Amino acid sequence: MNHFVVDANQRSTALQVSTHASGFSAELQRIRRHLHRFPELSEHEHETTRFLAGEVSQMDLVAELANDQRGLWVDIGSGDRCVAIRGDIDALPIQEDFDRGYCSEIEGVMHACGHDAHATTALGAGMIIKRMDALGQLPHPTRVRVLLQPAEETSTGGLHMIRSGALDGVDAAVSLHVDPTRSAGQIGVRSGSFTAGCQLFRVTFDGRSGHSSRPHLTDDCIAALAAWINQAYIRVPRCHDVLEPMVLSVGQVSGGNAANVIPRHAELRGTLRAVTDSAMASALGCLEKLNRSIEQTHGCKIVWQVEQSAPALINDAAVTELIQRSGIELLGSQNVLPIANPSMGAEDFAFIAEKVPAAMFRLGIAGAQIGSAPLHTPQFDIDESALPIGAAVLAAAAIACCDPNVDLPSPSSS
Repeated sequence: MNHFVVDANQRSTALQVSTHASGFSAELQRIRRHLHRFPELSEHEHETTRFLAGEVSQMDLVAELANDQRGLWVDIGSGDRCVAIRGDIDALPIQEDFDRGYCSEIEGVMHACGHDAHATTALGAGMIIKRMDALGQLPHPTRVRVLLQPAEETSTGGLHMIRSGALDGVDAAVSLHVDPTRSAGQIGVRSGSFTAGCQLFRVTFDGRSGHSSRPHLTDDCIAALAAWINQAYIRVPRCHDVLEPMVLSVGQVSGGNAANVIPRHAELRGTLRAVTDSAMASALGCLEKLNRSIEQTHGCKIVWQVEQSAPALINDAAVTELIQRSGIELLGSQNVLPIANPSMGAEDFAFIAEKVPAAMFRLGIAGAQIGSAPLHTPQFDIDESALPIGAAVLAAAAIACCDPNVDLPSPSSS
């Protein structure tokens, strides 16, 4: 299905972008289906990197590989300003539960968050810009860097690419995330807070163990853990302005080996999410006080550890406006919809957005028969008519960002 609404009589950049995007549809489907059939978990994306580097070589270009041969980037075009088009490539430890010709061939691993589509659309945007450059169709000097990062799900891939040099010389960045709540042919845009910052934490409780009939001779780590959860759920939501969202959830609890033994060790793991730095700081301060209070009450030793963290993603206003304008030119204003509230999910594109002005948009992937299953579920899939749309919006936004007459904030020097 062709979702583009560009007037064929209009000799515009949008017309050229949409024409080439439609022409690459079969190629984008082939790339996405290969990635979907052979997913790799975070920190293990070596074969995926090799495959994508091979696709780059088919464009008569040479990819730069990131450290540990995981992740890659390639520059396309020329110009004073360089815009990164970022996609991610890692999959999730989920067993796929549907029967189609491109199902995952890796037991217990699937692309349940759409990273196969993210990588494909980013590469597709590069293909569009390269074709337009060769045909002299670019409206001004345009240089983009297609950046395909590993390990987004573990919030380590963005920093991995930065340390590998993938952002050196980059002035701005654009990206997308698939959205099964939006129809294929639509995108969602939002300036400012886009996703929450997240800390994945572990809390350990250690103390004297003993017989379950004599708890007074123990420090009862199980009781301390239960008290911690109850008090955290009560205190954290009340420690900061309710207009700045934050949420704490405990998803894993362990401790003890027998019903009649109070153990010496127990632990829990969970996530703390907040849209602003001030809300996150308030929550962390509250939890530090809670740790000391529970220690004093129960006598056990409590240790807080952060296992994984990502900052909040803040979409740059100028880059978001260019994405919105590009989307309207390609899809019509009725298909470029505002996102009312930030997501409480985390996104490690935020590390890139801390370094350069950047923005992400939501790409609708829901069709009549496929694409409505939620993210991170065994039934997740996409309506592949969304692939050329994502590639086109990324390409058009990157071209717009390269316009020398457009003012963008300067990249961070830190």
